[in-house]
Amino acid sequence: MSVSLFFQLLANGLMAGGMYALVASGLTLTMGVLKIFNFAQGQFYMLGAFIAFGVTVSLGLPYPIAILIALLTMALLGVLFYFGLLHKTMAHGFFNTMLITIYFSTIIGQISLLTFAQQEKAVPTVVPGSLNIGDVTFNNGKLLVIGCAIILLVALYYFMKTKIGTAMLAAAENKDVASLQGINATQIFWVTMAVGCALSGIGGAIIAPVSGAYLMMGQNVFMRALLVLMVGGMGSMSGALVAAFLIGIVESFAFQYVGYLNLVVLLVFVGVLMYFRPGGLMGKPMPIPGE
Repeated sequence: MSVSLFFQLLANGLMAGGMYALVASGLTLTMGVLKIFNFAQGQFYMLGAFIAFGVTVSLGLPYPIAILIALLTMALLGVLFYFGLLHKTMAHGFFNTMLITIYFSTIIGQISLLTFAQQEKAVPTVVPGSLNIGDVTFNNGKLLVIGCAIILLVALYYFMKTKIGTAMLAAAENKDVASLQGINATQIFWVTMAVGCALSGIGGAIIAPVSGAYLMMGQNVFMRALLVLMVGGMGSMSGALVAAFLIGIVESFAFQYVGYLNLVVLLVFVGVLMYFRPGGLMGKPMPIPGE
């Protein structure tokens, strides 16, 4: 393998890992704070990509505006999802709530298929051309995705240091104790849903100029996000970040040698890792809520 090819595959892996990290971080937040396994997480990613297409192509607005609209729209949809379906269902147990998220994911998928997602949509390239460093060539669009993902993950890190972020962590640790300390659980729950869904939505908007927008992209990224949680460990944000980039890199290099069988390689890799580290790299046991 040449040095140029190695760094190109590494860049592809970091780009994919950045998207997996955003979706998995949102999934980890909702699972840790609300004790909900949100099967609709990937659909927010898909919707974010189609919003980027609609804003840039249909409306002709600048791409940064598309990113902002995708973030705000998915955050709002997450809040509506919480108050419309999850708020009442959470009292009826973990599995009922999980089924509601599957129902919501299916509804989004079917509505998308019947309306705007019948065909793949191409989003105009934001930064054309490539960057040459010696014999190594990097696609500027992919570098932009990596840079945006890193900025968002750093922003998420500092957000979790704020008063709201600290309250979210406190609620994730023990909701009852957090309530005794004056933390409004309902407020924290809908804020968590907004942040978690916004992370997926903005991820889809960021990747759209590189991959396009298509119906199955949400399911594809959600499946990888599940692997990220398995490798990183349930409830561990730091584990999710490490695992996301690790899975992205493994998938990228595997694709170079086995093509679309790279998913098989990825599953074998995760299976071997789970054999030696059943709880993931940095996770801790997470009992089913209510048990």
